[in-house]
Amino acid sequence: MRINLGQSFRISMTIVGTTIGAGFASGREIWEFFGSYGEEGRYGIFLSMALYFAASVIILHIGWKKRTHHYSEVLQEVIGPKLARYFDGFVILSLLTGVLVMVAGSGATLEQWNGSFTLGTLLMAVAVVLVLFFDLRGIMSLNTLLMPVLTVILILVCFQALGSGGETAGLVEPEPENSLFPVWPSAITYAAFNMISLLAVLSTMGSQIRHPAEIWIASLLGASCLAVIAGLYNASLLKVSHLISQYNIPLFALIRDYSTTWNLIISLVLWFAIYTTAVSNMHGLVFRVAHRFPYPRWAVGLVIMAALVPLSQWGFVPLVQFLYPLYGVLNLFLFTLFLLYPFSEER
Repeated sequence: MRINLGQSFRISMTIVGTTIGAGFASGREIWEFFGSYGEEGRYGIFLSMALYFAASVIILHIGWKKRTHHYSEVLQEVIGPKLARYFDGFVILSLLTGVLVMVAGSGATLEQWNGSFTLGTLLMAVAVVLVLFFDLRGIMSLNTLLMPVLTVILILVCFQALGSGGETAGLVEPEPENSLFPVWPSAITYAAFNMISLLAVLSTMGSQIRHPAEIWIASLLGASCLAVIAGLYNASLLKVSHLISQYNIPLFALIRDYSTTWNLIISLVLWFAIYTTAVSNMHGLVFRVAHRFPYPRWAVGLVIMAALVPLSQWGFVPLVQFLYPLYGVLNLFLFTLFLLYPFSEER
């Protein structure tokens, strides 16, 4: 059976699209987990993306081998049916809060333009529900179309920032609360947190894979792309570290001197990055719970969004700072079991 490189590329862009959401694209995740540790953050990025690659391979391999349709089937394969029932509820809660952060990120993006935070959250809610009318191929096509464009623009912004000089270049010290701790626990926590979103969407792709080599190609391409963007982003943010506290969205510290037109374009890039992750999380969530209700998937998604929009008023930065590290720590146990799965699998 021939390897479908096009399919590998689509899956890899889905991996990227699932990860580059409100936290990553805005720079808030990069700063909280890596940049705040100073120059040591780059080693954390390498470790985190290596773990991300391993997790992607394992999830896709299980999905391909078992032809899974949602994440619960993958959980049962890794930790057994009994334990999977307990973790099922935890994953649902993680996906819900993941969508919540994306909705708040949309509000924060519009607010940056002196718009309404609430209007931004409603815009994201409607856009996510609309895409639920389409199947998995539609979601993969969305990521295949948007991710290369978003990646190129983010890389160009980083190169511009790195080439512009700067008074803090090479002089950045870790934030006081991080100065006494190594970066590797933060790197592992970051990979663990993002694994839930990855699990939700990749577990539905088992039937899309025709050759096991597609799994390795897609995972390597996806993780490498994320590593390059994160590394450049981290180095860029270190150069404007003295400005980070002034912005809810650190990306805007990098483009503060850009023209209004470019600021608008990059804001749209950020919004679409948020959108792709919100879609991935909602897709995994709806696929899991829709069979329990006699309603179409878009209707289930609409009910979920109606509950999340009011909660998003808590604010984007507080949600990222509180929920991301919390769920990262809680996910560590599950993440460890997934990484150990290849060694414990019966052959």
